[in-house]
Amino acid sequence: MKKYLFVFLLSMIPVLELRFSIPFAAANGLPFGWTYALAVIGNMLPVPLILLFIPALFAFMRRHHILVGLVDWLERKAQKGAKKIGKRSENAAEETTAVAPAEGNATETVADDASAEGSKTVGTLAFLGLYLFVAIPLPGTGAWTGSLAAALFGMKKRRAFFAVFLGVLTAGVIMTLASYGIVSAFRFFAK
Repeated sequence: MKKYLFVFLLSMIPVLELRFSIPFAAANGLPFGWTYALAVIGNMLPVPLILLFIPALFAFMRRHHILVGLVDWLERKAQKGAKKIGKRSENAAEETTAVAPAEGNATETVADDASAEGSKTVGTLAFLGLYLFVAIPLPGTGAWTGSLAAALFGMKKRRAFFAVFLGVLTAGVIMTLASYGIVSAFRFFAK
């Protein structure tokens, strides 16, 4: 029971997240179904709190000079994540704003439609970028950094939560397959 709790708690810790909790469970012989469920739930638990409260918390900490260095470091980390997430969004925004003017009185309508379509494209690409950022279990990526970047840069909370959730599910599958496959391979060759 303690190992299950440890998997759950490890998955909640920034930087460690699924990249450490699932391999830990595999190395300790825990069944992959329970491991996956506990790791995903533990990893998602902080996400709504980050999306809802981090901007206000950071502003409060800055105003009252509380751990400003930590706030600066976290914001820099979020900016790095947002740059990775936003590269495709910026390209799409540039493409959709370059709209040829229409003839007659329909110019404003076409421009408004193009602007709305462009923001939908940017929103879709930001969603996809956030999903991929969280889904690929590399150092510096994950639910914490993705949520932090989404919150600090004003992504809609529901979209951000859904993108992070899908990313965590995917990262969990990747880590489970990798971890349990490697453990099985070692067991096979140890016989």
